[in-house]
Amino acid sequence: MPSSTINVFGGTVLTADPDRPLVERGQVLIEGSRIREVSDAADPLPADERIDATGMIVSPGFVNAHTHLCMIYGRSLGTDRSLLQWLAEYQVPLMCALEPGDYRLSLTLGAVENLLAGNTTVCEVFFSPHYDREVDSVALSALDASGIRSVFVRCANDVSFFEGFVESRSQIRDRSERLLTEWAGRDRTTVGVGPLIPWGSSPDAFRDAVELSRQHDAPIHLHTAETPEYNDLVRSQTGMDNVDMLASVGALGERVMLNHCVYLSEKNIAEIAETGTHVIHDPTSNMVLASGVAPVPALRSAGVNIGLACDGPACNNAQDMIEAMKAAIMLHRAVSTEPGVLTAADAFAMATRNGAAAVGLGDELGQIRPGFLADIVLIDAARAHMTPLHDPLAALVYSAHGSDVHTVIVDGRVVVRDRQVLTVEVPRLLSDVQQRASQVRAAAGV
Repeated sequence: MPSSTINVFGGTVLTADPDRPLVERGQVLIEGSRIREVSDAADPLPADERIDATGMIVSPGFVNAHTHLCMIYGRSLGTDRSLLQWLAEYQVPLMCALEPGDYRLSLTLGAVENLLAGNTTVCEVFFSPHYDREVDSVALSALDASGIRSVFVRCANDVSFFEGFVESRSQIRDRSERLLTEWAGRDRTTVGVGPLIPWGSSPDAFRDAVELSRQHDAPIHLHTAETPEYNDLVRSQTGMDNVDMLASVGALGERVMLNHCVYLSEKNIAEIAETGTHVIHDPTSNMVLASGVAPVPALRSAGVNIGLACDGPACNNAQDMIEAMKAAIMLHRAVSTEPGVLTAADAFAMATRNGAAAVGLGDELGQIRPGFLADIVLIDAARAHMTPLHDPLAALVYSAHGSDVHTVIVDGRVVVRDRQVLTVEVPRLLSDVQQRASQVRAAAGV
């Protein structure tokens, strides 16, 4: 049976394709889950469904390359604290009080928030004190049912973290293997692995993750050099800084994403570049938690691929990748006093094709071009804060908000139409989350 087709027509297409970055009054023809044609032809391309994008910017879906949707109940709790204080006093007690059903609600709400902001792919860095109740499977199923594209990274530690969050090496290996096998071959949902925090896992646990990654061609995602304490704690245990420790256990390379990377030496940057390791930049959460400023310009100069992320809704308090693009630019311009240190085009690439490359999908995601996956968002530019529209890319990065997203297509399927999510009953979800989050907070004594 022939695949259904969709023609998105009349919009200004920002393709993120370096060979053809902009198509005025463009048409994008989708067949099944893929983009078949990108055209500026005046005559309409025939299709089963036509979506009028007149007055809109058409963009690749954004790749939110690091988030913790599992922590969404903790949104706005413990603000104005440092990272470890915020975790210890607020977030960890709340997470310990979660029940399995709360993971379904959390991940569903997180997917809805991301979809409404035009984030068609999320890298969920999941951790839990309840792995013995198979909450990772619950969370994965919720993400998959939402219609979003996801890279679900199952994280754990075998040495130390907060009480209840530690598994044995054999538990981590067996449970990760089960998840990787169960979800192998899915179209939109990928499973990855990674020790959660670098000082809380043994060298052998890192080697286990590298081996699982090799066996299953799975991504590895690692919090790295986020605060000075990260390097201090790793050095006290291993005699090495965070990146040198990762190099010693083979946890650098093209399948690896290093998140944050705020406190890096020149040697670290060279190691990351030489191994083809990806870095994920979280400007907003780094500012919220006063963690510092990642050396993004130096990493870029070294040739490192850098994706962009919101980080979790509990620390950022939002999942708006348009906001993250602007935050990244402003942060590095303010620190460097150089207006060209990071441009709108740079940030847009980080949010689209660079993020896709980081999660292992750079050959088929993050650009509007024939053959690529049909993950596309329409941003309503007929808004007071985007008028007049002179430069569509500048308008998207500097003027737009996630709430301007009008239509979202993932894998060739419309999942948001006219700002309404089609895969989830949102009013009921919001009511259920508010009720459960209040109950969980009371049980946690937060």
